[in-house]
Amino acid sequence: MAKAPHFISQNEISLRDTLLYNKALDIYTLSRSITSHLTDDKTAKALYHSEDDSENTLEEIVISAVTLPSKIAIAQTTKNLRLRLDSANSITHHIDKIRENCKKLRKASKRNREHMRVLSSEILKFKKMYRQWNIAITQQN
Repeated sequence: MAKAPHFISQNEISLRDTLLYNKALDIYTLSRSITSHLTDDKTAKALYHSEDDSENTLEEIVISAVTLPSKIAIAQTTKNLRLRLDSANSITHHIDKIRENCKKLRKASKRNREHMRVLSSEILKFKKMYRQWNIAITQQN
């Protein structure tokens, strides 16, 4: 039986073309790669159950990073202003949480410093892009 063609909505096309969304995906990929490297490929579940503070902090970074694209997608595609604003506020929260956790890990170990410096740098770039995007997205009717 032939597969039904997949039609992409206009929202999906514009979302894929959004630089902020793509940057959020990059941040997730980077955070997951760093976490895998620093924890010898432990799963998120293993990190969650770990008693090591650094591993728990890395798990928090990955969770915040994976949340960013979905919140951008919600804010970008919904017509509900309240939901759009809530999503935008959530993105701010997750950006701050990642930055805070990067700082914590930089202080915890020399091994983490360079990795967290790279991730922090990418988060700062993301934050600048986010500010511009947030102004535009919250002014949409």
